[in-house]
Amino acid sequence: MMLRKQIVIIILTALLLFSLAACGQREDGTQTTGSWALTEDAALTAEAQSAFDKAMDGLVGVNYTPLALLGTQLVSGTNYCILCEAAVVYPDAQPYYALVYIYADLQGQASVTNIAALDLGRIAESGVVEGEQPEGAQLLGGWTADRESSVEVEGAVLHLASQLVSGTNHCVLCKGWKLCFVYEDLQGKLEVTQTAALDIAALSQPAAD
Repeated sequence: MMLRKQIVIIILTALLLFSLAACGQREDGTQTTGSWALTEDAALTAEAQSAFDKAMDGLVGVNYTPLALLGTQLVSGTNYCILCEAAVVYPDAQPYYALVYIYADLQGQASVTNIAALDLGRIAESGVVEGEQPEGAQLLGGWTADRESSVEVEGAVLHLASQLVSGTNHCVLCKGWKLCFVYEDLQGKLEVTQTAALDIAALSQPAAD
């Protein structure tokens, strides 16, 4: 009887470990190879900053400023998803936002694997985030990149853009890595009008032509 109980316990433990592996986590909660893990803190780690600097070395035409590390993926090396402010290099270019994906190999080399520009006007209307080609990216519908403002909404991490209407619309990066669209009326009352999740796994793949 004791042997039978031990066998049952071993089988249940094996099934639990298999289930955790399928979800991309070990029993202790750490990330396993192949799964994307969202970061708890938006600050870039030293490793992510180093990979970003190496990958961007020599890149011309668009300047990318890293703002937040959204996730990592362990492969044969590490993939990073970094939210950046981007601006085409010409006078009075309108800044926009993009997810920049970087692969750092085991030898310390790094390269850009995908750039998904964020069309905030379209996202605000549809609630769906789709990666745009960087050369055509812009903040549509009167949205303006704005990291100086702030609004007090739950989970707010970084103010990204604003839009003047009868009052002000705000776009804010919120925890869980989603875009929160907030309307502020002329009396200062806030209302979340739309949220759109940043699916960093899906957006890591280049958009189809």
